[in-house]
Amino acid sequence: MKKFQFLVILILISVAVHAQEDSTFVEEEFDFSDFELATEPAKAFCNNKVLGQSPTTLIGGFYDYMPEHSLIAGSPVNSENVDLSNQGTINSSQRLALTSNLPIVSRNNILVNFNLVFQRQFYDISGSNGHPLLETLNENGLTRMGALFTVFKPLNDKNFFLGQIGFEINGDYALNDIQTSNAFRFPVALLYGWKPSDRLMYAFGMSRTYLGGALNYVPIVYYYHTFKNQKWGIEAVLPSRGSLRYRFDSKSLIKAGFTVIGATYALNDWSENAEAYSPEVNELFAAEAVELRRSEIRTGLTYQRQLFGFFWFSAEAGYRINYSFELDQDGDFLRFFGNDEPYFIENELDNAMYFTVGITYTSP
Repeated sequence: MKKFQFLVILILISVAVHAQEDSTFVEEEFDFSDFELATEPAKAFCNNKVLGQSPTTLIGGFYDYMPEHSLIAGSPVNSENVDLSNQGTINSSQRLALTSNLPIVSRNNILVNFNLVFQRQFYDISGSNGHPLLETLNENGLTRMGALFTVFKPLNDKNFFLGQIGFEINGDYALNDIQTSNAFRFPVALLYGWKPSDRLMYAFGMSRTYLGGALNYVPIVYYYHTFKNQKWGIEAVLPSRGSLRYRFDSKSLIKAGFTVIGATYALNDWSENAEAYSPEVNELFAAEAVELRRSEIRTGLTYQRQLFGFFWFSAEAGYRINYSFELDQDGDFLRFFGNDEPYFIENELDNAMYFTVGITYTSP
């Protein structure tokens, strides 16, 4: 079934028109630079871009691959001195992503974009020995779907508001068995900013986010700056991502930086896999509304080049550093950074190299 789902998604990618600003896809935190005005703005209002920034996404498709690394699935917190952990080998981890970022209101005094996200993660795991986490990932993988509305509202030629609100459905469900129970997530962000010149814009705000894997409230610093030579620039939405950009010419560029990716996933098949585990210990794995708190830091290089017209190719390679791959019970709840409350199960996921390629269709 997983091979069939994998083939279906590959076919979807081959017939879709693909685009995105960069190869970290939309699993990254809010990228408010993904806007495009349909008409030239009036002088009374600032626009939403700086000169020389990365191409703006309309539609995109991406493939992400990580080679062999290990995952130690831990013991439940109430297992006391009984070691129920199990080490599995992730022979490969593959992710397919489709994204869209389309303007639905485009005027000089307001811009509203509608974003759609689909991501499907596949794991090939050996040596699970029945551990519920390893079985769930190997059998079901992870799916993330979402819809977001993003608003750019200029107040005058120097100041603006940025806002985003949406929902996601994250879990261990497959395309032919979509499960929404305990899977809805609601990211929100609001910023106030300044644009003193065509080469610089910055903003500050707050977000309701899953950057660290669990629900949290995090301040945001938005900073886009192209230097005077227009070759070099900085593109950052801290703390979620930041990069140093260099443009070779109008058709190619390279970026070096980092991206923090975070999400929480409802594991609806957890109970079934826990019950199938060894009878003498499966009661220790019994829990309601189990969620995977997943967060990682990616550091690497991204190369983007125009293929023809508005079609661009992107390739990224780097190192994935695990921040969180823990399990909580009792569903979605607030967990601040630094919270030392124990997880239901704590796991150890090895760091690994990653490689991403994508085809994007960008705005004019």
